[in-house]
Amino acid sequence: MIGKVCARGSDVRRLLGYLFREGLAGERGLSAPHTDAHLIVAWDGVGGLEPSRLAGGGRDLGTVAAALNAPLLAAGLGTGEWQQARPVYHLAISAAPTDSTLSDEEWADVVAEYLHRIGLAPRGDEEAVRWVAVRHADNHVHVVATLARQDGRRVCPRNDFYRAREASLAVEDRYGLTRTSPADRTGDRQTSRAEQRRHARRVEQRTERGKPAPAGPDREVLRGKVRAALAGANSFEEFSHRLSLDGVLVRPRMSTLNTAEVTGYAVALRATGADAAEGAEPVWFGGGKFAPDLTLPQLQARWCREGTAARQSATTAGASRRGLELDPSERQVLWDATGQAIGRADQQLRAAAGGDPASLAMAEAAAVAASEVLAAVGRLTERSGAGPIHRAAEVYDRAARGLRRRPPIPTGATRRTRQAAGGLRGMEFVRRADTRQLLQTLEQLSRLSLALAGLRE
Repeated sequence: MIGKVCARGSDVRRLLGYLFREGLAGERGLSAPHTDAHLIVAWDGVGGLEPSRLAGGGRDLGTVAAALNAPLLAAGLGTGEWQQARPVYHLAISAAPTDSTLSDEEWADVVAEYLHRIGLAPRGDEEAVRWVAVRHADNHVHVVATLARQDGRRVCPRNDFYRAREASLAVEDRYGLTRTSPADRTGDRQTSRAEQRRHARRVEQRTERGKPAPAGPDREVLRGKVRAALAGANSFEEFSHRLSLDGVLVRPRMSTLNTAEVTGYAVALRATGADAAEGAEPVWFGGGKFAPDLTLPQLQARWCREGTAARQSATTAGASRRGLELDPSERQVLWDATGQAIGRADQQLRAAAGGDPASLAMAEAAAVAASEVLAAVGRLTERSGAGPIHRAAEVYDRAARGLRRRPPIPTGATRRTRQAAGGLRGMEFVRRADTRQLLQTLEQLSRLSLALAGLRE
């Protein structure tokens, strides 16, 4: 069961119009049909609230919209302030397609559980917010609420994303539904429907021009490039320079107190070809819009702790020369250092299976450092930014992150692993003579992934 907290709005009637619309309405970015839309439950029963059908096939939403808006007016929030306050709350609750179909009464109980745990309508609180639940498909419902209690107090839900996850786990146990994972605050930021539609238009336009389609939506392509640039980097300057080489625009955010201090960053893909000729504006994303561990403070936690003293190793000495400048012996040194680093990380992950907290922290740090190696391998082998190794790197990285945004603990082993990742990043490409070493590295990374999966289980 997934409870998705949607963006808040300011127009109850418009949202209800979308939910009661019959036909293909683009639900969840797909062409999902709305059929037999009806109210299944409301804050005080459904009596008199079900919208009647009009002659043209639409619905008369005036009564239910006015009832939902009444607490906002009673709380002193004038209609002119609604656009800024955005007091319309929208929650979409979906069951897995393989789950048995719940009845309206069961869905009503599911909705009540979510609203209770989120804090909008605690059980037994007769003065809570007003809300309705609309069902227009077998496996999901939508909840619409206005953020003012009936006693005149305004409501501002806190941590509702995580409270919704708790409600999901509760109703999964109650009704025997497909289990989902608890919230751990480490997930990637998902691509929005607007970004998906923009990507689909670009694919169509490029196909018509006979040009290759983009590897994916901007957010997903940039996330991969940012991770590849992070591999073995030790400063914002090195990180941003690598992004520039990969065709990424970088915009640092400077401190308002110290104009020489960088406090954040945003990136965008550089327009090329027809997009550049048409003057297309870049779409910027801050690091936190990709994943919680890609904000500048999280990156700086790695850089300031790693230091630069160990750069004198053979690994880094080889990496100081790039691409064609590296002779076969130097490339072999880099591959050997990578194999040793992955082997050490594998040993630490397997040693932590006993559950010792200290060993677990060391293993998580080793897993995070190894994710930079996999990102570097992905850039070496799949320069388009898409492919099976890139997908594997994303999944592995997701599993390697520490809970609740804990930065990894620096150790000598993690420093050497990050240096190995930087060495691979400096190779720029894989030669035919490197094929055997590449396959050995992928085999080691596969074993490391299995060890990480076992540790997480």
